[in-house]
Amino acid sequence: MSFDLTPCSEEDAEYIQEQADRVFDTIAPPEEVAEEEFVYKVTDEKGSLLGGCILAVDKRKTASIFDLWVEEEHRCKGIASALIREAENKARELGCYLAMVGTFDFQAKPFYEHHGYTVNDTMSGVPKGHEHYFMTKRLDRTVMEHDPSSANQNEIIPGGEEDAEFLSARLRRHDEAFAPREHEYVYIGKKVTDENGRIIAGLVGGVDGWNSTDIDALWVDEPYRGQGIGTRLLREFEREAEENGAGAAFVEAYDWNVGFFRKNGYETVTGMLEDYPKGHTMYCMQKSLCSTH
Repeated sequence: MSFDLTPCSEEDAEYIQEQADRVFDTIAPPEEVAEEEFVYKVTDEKGSLLGGCILAVDKRKTASIFDLWVEEEHRCKGIASALIREAENKARELGCYLAMVGTFDFQAKPFYEHHGYTVNDTMSGVPKGHEHYFMTKRLDRTVMEHDPSSANQNEIIPGGEEDAEFLSARLRRHDEAFAPREHEYVYIGKKVTDENGRIIAGLVGGVDGWNSTDIDALWVDEPYRGQGIGTRLLREFEREAEENGAGAAFVEAYDWNVGFFRKNGYETVTGMLEDYPKGHTMYCMQKSLCSTH
């Protein structure tokens, strides 16, 4: 069939994401867990924030810990350890079996390793001259980890949206000192419609300020699969990503679609995570972009 790719509106992108999520849920059914987000913080006697972190729990009983931050003059006092322990305990309470975190070589990789996290994926050159690490920890198993006595001396209290924004801003400022972002996030969204204007396929993703790519959703309606539409969408994404500074494209594939990405040139597997989602394997893959589209 003949088809054209056109830009996605915000509403189109939401629809494409919903359809991709529906396929994912069919293959890997979610658990009976509500998606929730929690903010934890430590303050001084005046209420000033000394440190904090954000915990996100998804419907597959996995937890993500991000924006973990402690003010410089209060580091090495067990605050970060207390925060991560609080977040992990909450995740276990909600039935999570896996905790995930992303960090850079100029952030806190050794800290997470001390707390039982292992590296599952290393992305080199993101940002340029540095490395990004995807790390995980099984919460349903006993692992050796650091347990500083000072960690129990800090009272952890719930935070709110303002605290989350503060933590994100502090971490971003820290990161910019090591690796300034070259530009704002570049959104890339494409759709394919049938003769009646109904969306039958689409891709939603983009390029961040460090020229790293992400694909949030790539979906083709079942009756139209096997006709090259997915490949065409992927090629268009790669072309626009390269035009906006990306030297490589990164994807997270799974055992049910890894063959599609391999066929399209994603031959480098930088990492993998077994039993995520449960019963399946996730592959972290990349492809060099060199103006071949």
